[in-house]
Amino acid sequence: MQEEKPLPDLARIIRRVDDLPTLPRTVLRITELVNNPRSSAKDLSSIISEDQVLTARLLKLVNSSFYGFPQKISTVGGAVVLLGFDAIRSLLLTTSIFDLFSDRTRKYKFRLEKFWDHSLGCAVGAKIIGRRLRYEQLEELFVAGLLHDIGKIVEMLFLPEDFARIDALVEKEKYLMITAEEEILGYNHTLLGELLAERWNLPLKLVNAIACHHNPLASERYSQEASIVHLADILCRSLDIGSGGDNRVPPLDMNAWDILDLKTEDIEPVVNEIEGEFDDVRQFVSRSGL
Repeated sequence: MQEEKPLPDLARIIRRVDDLPTLPRTVLRITELVNNPRSSAKDLSSIISEDQVLTARLLKLVNSSFYGFPQKISTVGGAVVLLGFDAIRSLLLTTSIFDLFSDRTRKYKFRLEKFWDHSLGCAVGAKIIGRRLRYEQLEELFVAGLLHDIGKIVEMLFLPEDFARIDALVEKEKYLMITAEEEILGYNHTLLGELLAERWNLPLKLVNAIACHHNPLASERYSQEASIVHLADILCRSLDIGSGGDNRVPPLDMNAWDILDLKTEDIEPVVNEIEGEFDDVRQFVSRSGL
């Protein structure tokens, strides 16, 4: 009888990738602040103002045509009041994450752009589904959708030999990427994404949505959030927005469908909104130089 191989120590594996980027300290402080109900707009403005790069970026974003405010916003405090805590975190986290990987994209530039398009589409989709469900913290859903496949980007940039083998297997067998990952690595992008989110000290809700977007019921406490990202992922794949690394649409988890309690007739308007809003967000990202 063949002896079973022990499961890989994923924490050790990801620690060995010693150049894995970390989020700017200011962004981590902003995340902590947004999660603290005692925080004020003044507290948030003070932290952002300490970082010249984030200050410039925020003012550039809030004054872009994407928002279309009638008058120029010249202070961080004014931006915070207009956009709100969650939107500020979403914007700065999004732009910071794009920056983290921007210097590593030459070899995989086209592939990475396709991954980011899919991630942006899923972010938009998660927010739209949340809006239909009257979910309160829509910006958290946007970030969860944006980061749901971050583990695939880790594979591409930090485990290139394994990624090439996964890619080849996807092409040869027409597998879902997650199936090829399991066969080659013994684990998949959701676990890498979970570990990276934990390393970045992101809220548990986001960590769970990333870890469980293929199996929302496993999230338990945050199964609704994971189910929203799960459905957004499927809809974006069916719309051919970007690329999830393969040319297939994952099956819908019926447990997720039951958790969301949506009706079949809800899907068409959601799809139409995703198509419309994705174009706006994609142009906004391009104009912002991300």
